[in-house]
Amino acid sequence: MRQELEAQRQELVRSSTVTFHDMRDREREPRDSIDESNDEQGNATELRLKDRERLLLAKVNDALYRMDTGDYGVCEECGVLIGEARLRARPMAELCIDCKEDQEREERRLHASRPGMFSALE
Repeated sequence: MRQELEAQRQELVRSSTVTFHDMRDREREPRDSIDESNDEQGNATELRLKDRERLLLAKVNDALYRMDTGDYGVCEECGVLIGEARLRARPMAELCIDCKEDQEREERRLHASRPGMFSALE
């Protein structure tokens, strides 16, 4: 698990570095207004994806920290051991499957009770 998480962390950092350099290099190229508009739209999408990767990187780092402290594989909500199958599928899991399902049900309930409130975040 540690090797998988470290490899994932390395790939996320590499991807972030490549994106930064690509975006910087594109800014140096001569462009017309249509190219600039397309680049801005592409950059916005790319930055949204990179933000998701940044959040994933934080989860990977947190999982590695939990390994170091001996808390890895223990549900942060109820304290039971997280199943091996779940950890293999999602090595950075913080919750057991039951607590995760409860969390997702609560999120759906909140989302359904407040239509439109989360649309700006999605």
